[in-house]
Amino acid sequence: MDQFKYKVANEMGLQLVGDRTSRENGSVGRQMTKRMIQFAEEHLKGGNKIWGVVG
Repeated sequence: MDQFKYKVANEMGLQLVGDRTSRENGSVGRQMTKRMIQFAEEHLKGGNKIWGVVG
């Protein structure tokens, strides 16, 4: 999950360091959530299993 977080931050042009604001760090978390939901929706449409769950 950490690799994913840093990848998303990098794609957003941010570096996750201690001096970032809560707003900046929160934007990375929101983007991660959006991508995970999109991934799940795309795979569930096809009837694929995700993490042991059947769509």
